[in-house]
Amino acid sequence: MANRPFRQAYEAAATELESLLKDQERIEERILSLRKTMNALTTLISQHEGKDKDFTDYAGARLREIVDSSVTQDILRVINAANGPLTASEIRAELNELGGSMAEQSNPLATIHAVLNRLAESGRAQETLKEGKKAWCRVARSRNAYADIFN
Repeated sequence: MANRPFRQAYEAAATELESLLKDQERIEERILSLRKTMNALTTLISQHEGKDKDFTDYAGARLREIVDSSVTQDILRVINAANGPLTASEIRAELNELGGSMAEQSNPLATIHAVLNRLAESGRAQETLKEGKKAWCRVARSRNAYADIFN
């Protein structure tokens, strides 16, 4: 069959893409971990050296310089890195560990709920229950839906 090399190239590309997406998930988890570490270190430095507003401002600006992120992006990252469903309160706690993204919000839980509802409507998060409470989790990535068509 004349299309065989194209099919083989397609499968090779799909395999590489799956591998890269797994790497991307691992990297995203590591980025979240480092952001939490930097935020915790900022707190420890401020406590040890006294309320050093200059350092706190520097640390916040430095982190924003390194990672340009929105509340929506941070919530999606938290959900995707979680090992299971998270409630809005758990998401707020995770965001607080990241530092910065919720500080300017007057009603953080309302903001989180609004973002979660938009993410669920767009298919990027899934609503579920956790111990009888509304919770959200990542949307499972399905295997290539087109693979069966070409085999």
